[in-house]
Amino acid sequence: MYCNVWSKPTRMIEQLFIDKKASIFEVLKRLAAGPALGLPAGIALVVDDQQRIIGTVTDGDVRRALLASNDTGQSVENAMTSNPITFPENISHREILRQLPAELERRGRRSLRFLGKIVLVDDNQVPVRVLDYHQLWEQRVATHRRIVVVGLGYVGLTLALELAREGFHVAGVDNDESRINMLRDGKSYVHEIGLPELLREELNATFFPQTSLPEQGDVYVVSVGTPVGGGGDDDENDNDNDHSPQLHGLVAAAEDIGARLQRGNLVVLRSTVPIGATREIVCPILEKHSGLRAGTDFHLAFAPERTAEGRALYELRTLPQVIGGINEDSVEATAALFRELTPTLVRVDSLEAAELVKLINNCYRDLTFAFANEMVHLAQPWNLDVVKTIEAANRGYTRGQIPLPSPGVGGPCLTKDPYILKASASRAGLKGTLSERGRQVNEAMLDLVADTVIEELRTQGKDPAAARVVICGLAFKGEPETGDLRNSTTIEIANRLKPRVGSLHGHDPVATDDEIREFGLQPVELPVGFQGADAVLFLNNHRHYEQVDVFSLVRAMAAPGIVYDGWHLFDQADVLAAAPCVYLGLGFRRSSAER
Repeated sequence: MYCNVWSKPTRMIEQLFIDKKASIFEVLKRLAAGPALGLPAGIALVVDDQQRIIGTVTDGDVRRALLASNDTGQSVENAMTSNPITFPENISHREILRQLPAELERRGRRSLRFLGKIVLVDDNQVPVRVLDYHQLWEQRVATHRRIVVVGLGYVGLTLALELAREGFHVAGVDNDESRINMLRDGKSYVHEIGLPELLREELNATFFPQTSLPEQGDVYVVSVGTPVGGGGDDDENDNDNDHSPQLHGLVAAAEDIGARLQRGNLVVLRSTVPIGATREIVCPILEKHSGLRAGTDFHLAFAPERTAEGRALYELRTLPQVIGGINEDSVEATAALFRELTPTLVRVDSLEAAELVKLINNCYRDLTFAFANEMVHLAQPWNLDVVKTIEAANRGYTRGQIPLPSPGVGGPCLTKDPYILKASASRAGLKGTLSERGRQVNEAMLDLVADTVIEELRTQGKDPAAARVVICGLAFKGEPETGDLRNSTTIEIANRLKPRVGSLHGHDPVATDDEIREFGLQPVELPVGFQGADAVLFLNNHRHYEQVDVFSLVRAMAAPGIVYDGWHLFDQADVLAAAPCVYLGLGFRRSSAER
């Protein structure tokens, strides 16, 4: 069972445009043709030679003109309403409703009762959309009643609280009872600047965390995780080497929502999925469990989340929001929601186009990082500092700014989205995608770093099995800061070192000691943790480490100390001058003995 396909023709609204010298008969033809093309009924837009709006003419205007003069050949300018009410295309529906009374007052019209259509225009006053006032009002009232966000990871929680800040009534749903208990206590498990304060402000006022769906909702936003491979919450028995997308959580959410879905509801997917999953998997489930038809009885859209951890609250307000829907009404219902958060909306032609947008963004980033990391493998036999080399290649060369390499590329998105794209590519008959190869290059960095450290320990006459190793920067990224250890390349490198070294200690400026212990590392405080260390690795770029006293660090280590600086945090000369040591980086090795 498949849902209806909707593809929006380019500039369809131009079918409503008419010149002021055109006849009433031409207007009648436009009014009759509009609904068949999926355009608003009962209105034509009078424009000048540059398509700027100068008036509107409705079926009521036509009737009045014909009653006054039974002549279908008379020109439109005799019947049109000049100086129509217009608003900028990206203004929120709330703001339109707020400004309307003043606009009517200015035109000498004191009642909203008979207001029909509202025209949205671009910066050049060219019409881009026509809204029905009554639908606008009903939609606004509905969406302000009950929004349900399903899945309260960093994606769902940040969105839920931003919507709550806007005055929506938001039920945040997650099946992890410990998460819900923390939220009910006013505590956030997501590290995001400003989030704890926002949670305390909106909790039990507009935001209501719970472990199950409420009986009814008006808008359902799905932001459950879609991991790849085995393990995790989805299926503990899956093969860990299988990188296929695991959509069990998405299916369960769709079944729960379908059982509660009502006519007029809106369902918006935010979870990253293979191309076609919304139409081919989620839509049939919603229809089966609700007995309703997508695009006819309820709205269905995909609006990819593209925020970065550490900047999510800011980027929800500033990044353009991409929207694809099962039909145009679904797109516009979703636009009415997100218009309250962000000034720029990007409508795409289908659900599949919106699904691909997210994969394009993340897979392209991962692939560019892979190129830089491949240069590390290439440079290592020549003992070249790849960071300095790439910086030299970038300097003054504007046509291709290459990203800098890193000890690996982690995080909950970049580590899985290339495999989700691979699954989509396989359905399209493509094999061996660039994004898959790029992911392999980035994952190979983990073994490269671990093997380099083990080899250097042996070179310095240190038995790895007795070595004390300290790893700094455990979160999957340091800037913008986060305490999220999921899919962290540092943790993966630690896992490779753990069975090969005597003791492994960890430090992170944001993650807690308990979180560090959960990953099998002994938490340490700095600078005490450096005492007697054989090797210290800096594996994310948190600004905290830039303040480390590198001279004291090296002098406290068991000579000769091994410092692995994966992010060029320190000056090489400073490290090598501090005490007998070896300074390792991406592609290069420097030793005090060689100075």
